[in-house]
Amino acid sequence: MQYLSQDLILLALNPQTGKTRFSWYSALDYGLVGSLLLDLVLQGELEIDNDNRVIGAIAGNTGNEFLDQRLSEVLASSRPRTARFWVTRWRRRYLGIQTIVLQNLVDLGVLERQEQRILGLFPTQRYFLTDESIQREIVQQVRAAVLEGIGLDSRMAALISLMQASHLTDAVFRPEERSEARSRIKAIAEGELVGKAVSKAIFTVQAATTLSTINGG
Repeated sequence: MQYLSQDLILLALNPQTGKTRFSWYSALDYGLVGSLLLDLVLQGELEIDNDNRVIGAIAGNTGNEFLDQRLSEVLASSRPRTARFWVTRWRRRYLGIQTIVLQNLVDLGVLERQEQRILGLFPTQRYFLTDESIQREIVQQVRAAVLEGIGLDSRMAALISLMQASHLTDAVFRPEERSEARSRIKAIAEGELVGKAVSKAIFTVQAATTLSTINGG
């Protein structure tokens, strides 16, 4: 997938039920809005300064209208704001962030949306993969990066950090792997494996996402 939010929602999607896995205190929603910041950092559009404030680097075009709108919002701010400010603001504004990302994958042909009714009365949407190998590949890449250090670049480090903040570790790793996986994920988020600037951004956005989740926004 091209964007972190797409990968993250696929990690969260249960292919049997067509629903995203249970998200403790909306952790997945915070992870998804945090992914918007990290995608902009990875593309060089934004930076995180020494005070954990989000600084606009350049006014560019990411090729994604929704992401471009978020970039314009940051650049238009009267003063630099923290990562937590933007995570909290966007979470409150886009309460349907999961649906936005899921529909994006429907538009790309990765998912198929099915309308169903609970008890024959209440409408609900379920999303099923058109090709389950897409999800399996993402899961395998995350597992290889965490457990073996294979393919661990800045983007993968960002996805792994968001996965942890979204409480999806248990969905990717087996029970006997989880202790080791959590230890390695922490090292990835806090380390210098992907360069100081990006590493700081990953850790800052992860911390902002987790703190916002705990405090309920």
